[in-house]
Amino acid sequence: METKNLGQKLKELRAIRGMSQEYLAEESKVSLRTIQRIENNESEPTGETVKRIANALDVQLTELTGSDLVAETNDLKATIIFLKKQLSKTNEKSEIKTFEKFIAILQSLKEKDLSPEQIDGIESYIQFLELEKIPSFSNEMFKQKLTKFKKYLKNKLHFVPNNYYTTWTASFGLSFAAGFAVQNNLDNSIKIGVVSVALVIIGIGIIMDIRMKRQERTFSF
Repeated sequence: METKNLGQKLKELRAIRGMSQEYLAEESKVSLRTIQRIENNESEPTGETVKRIANALDVQLTELTGSDLVAETNDLKATIIFLKKQLSKTNEKSEIKTFEKFIAILQSLKEKDLSPEQIDGIESYIQFLELEKIPSFSNEMFKQKLTKFKKYLKNKLHFVPNNYYTTWTASFGLSFAAGFAVQNNLDNSIKIGVVSVALVIIGIGIIMDIRMKRQERTFSF
């Protein structure tokens, strides 16, 4: 499938049906930004995205793409390839670490059974980051983009790093217990109770992480 032909055909079919980009996005459940990128020949959409657009336009895939087969490449895969190329160009440990973290997150997302809405959201944000425009070896800029991407996954999609809650509750629980342990005037029974509370807090974190993994809402980093 050629992205250029798809973009032109999409514009034509949308115009024939009197659909605005906003209306098509609403009907297809594909983000407006994705519709715009396809029409501007800036991205090759996933097969699922093309199918949803075709359904919203009430046309067969062949009429939209010229083929029953649709490409499965996407911005997520393209970004992984781009970052791997950047990684191959450097020997600096700090840069290698940044690229490897970014790649690990994207690969873990790629392997998940994400919904079309989640894929569209992630790919739109990747486009927003404009990684390709960052000068080579600008490690600080890549680190800033990585931080923004992790915040996006957590705040917008409610994804968290692996063992996120276990790490957080362990830190809090141990600090809580240590605060009481140093007080010599407390009975041992109270100290034991405090330790028990700390263990319960940590246990809650472990349970939350297990739940997040089952829901496929974690990522490697």
